[in-house]
Amino acid sequence: METEQTQLTVANDATVEFLVRFARAAHNAGYPTADFEDRLVSLADALGLEAAQVSATPTLVELSFGTLTRQRTYALRVHPPSVDLDAIARLEDLAQDIVSGRVTTETALGRLADITAHPLRRPWYVQLAAYAVAGGAVTPVLGGSWREVLTGGLVGLVVGAVALVARRRSRAEPMVAPLAAVAASFTAAALVRTGLKASPDVVTLAALVTFLPGMALTIGVRELATGHLQSGVANTANALIQLLGLVFGVGVGRSIAAHWFGATQRTVHQTGFTGTQLLAAVAAGLAFTVTLRAQSRAAPIMCAATLLAISTNAIGRSLVGAAAGTFIAALAIGLVGGVVASRLRRPPLVFIVPGVLMLVPGSAGFRSLLQLLTGQTVSGISAGFNTFVTAMAIAYGLMVATVVVPPRVTGDRGRDSPM
Repeated sequence: METEQTQLTVANDATVEFLVRFARAAHNAGYPTADFEDRLVSLADALGLEAAQVSATPTLVELSFGTLTRQRTYALRVHPPSVDLDAIARLEDLAQDIVSGRVTTETALGRLADITAHPLRRPWYVQLAAYAVAGGAVTPVLGGSWREVLTGGLVGLVVGAVALVARRRSRAEPMVAPLAAVAASFTAAALVRTGLKASPDVVTLAALVTFLPGMALTIGVRELATGHLQSGVANTANALIQLLGLVFGVGVGRSIAAHWFGATQRTVHQTGFTGTQLLAAVAAGLAFTVTLRAQSRAAPIMCAATLLAISTNAIGRSLVGAAAGTFIAALAIGLVGGVVASRLRRPPLVFIVPGVLMLVPGSAGFRSLLQLLTGQTVSGISAGFNTFVTAMAIAYGLMVATVVVPPRVTGDRGRDSPM
């Protein structure tokens, strides 16, 4: 009897160890909070742990197992993550195998160790090229011409170099976005002074698109709307700090450029939907495949997501206006993302994240950030309001999509897949 009890204790310890390690890996990969919590509860149910409870914020994860009189609680100190779509895909495959009973806990621990020890890495020059392509591809969405495309690519190249160098040191991670913003605004102004007749405002925002906290703000607003108050406040505050860091960096870069070269003409382009934007969306999808660390085979899916985002947003804006158009575009992204998840057995985030990233600069709310970046303080209040309206429209669009599209066939056991 004592031997059986010992074996049961060892088995439970291995199961708990796996779940705790999975929680850290999933958080580091950038799971949305609601999806993260549901996934861990599903795994705990599948592995036979009683009364599993999970609470997650960007800085703390708590897991509890067992009845109240025998409850064991584990706390993990974590940091706000960046999205790693390759890790999410591999973790989702592992979770499905566990829920379906195809792997044991010991095997799962080995696979989890392999996922954390061997993240997807691409050569530095591929990453650098992706930043350049992203900077050039987004400019048509913001109303830029071929001059802005060229300038945006050059500025994106500089931004990528700054980001790659800064990320080599963990202590420099919080400063990556402000440093990139300084480099983007200064380089854009410097290139315009050399004779390139491009808008430094459009170029700066386009080059910084990979740093815009659109997904983080959307997740935070969604969690506030669904009652996840602690994580919602934390994610929203984190997104706002990132945004303020970008605005600060742009202001510093512009100040240096104005002092050295003199003031440059500031213009905000008015956008209209053109076929060029469709080509730009494909290019952006390819760039996001690298910057979001997705598998290469996911590139067609991500390009389809950016195409859907830009086209549905344009159609929606022309039919029902800016805010409603953003909602329709987000709804379409969520619906198609759910179908992709169920049909192709891929995580819905592989489709949703690039779609939302493309929707962010393409929407009226985030395009008004140009007003903040150009020092128009009075209109900045309106810009901030429009930004939150945009975030709410995207969040509610994704929420409605999870209600319309049934959850994909995994071990969710009737839970809706949040994103």
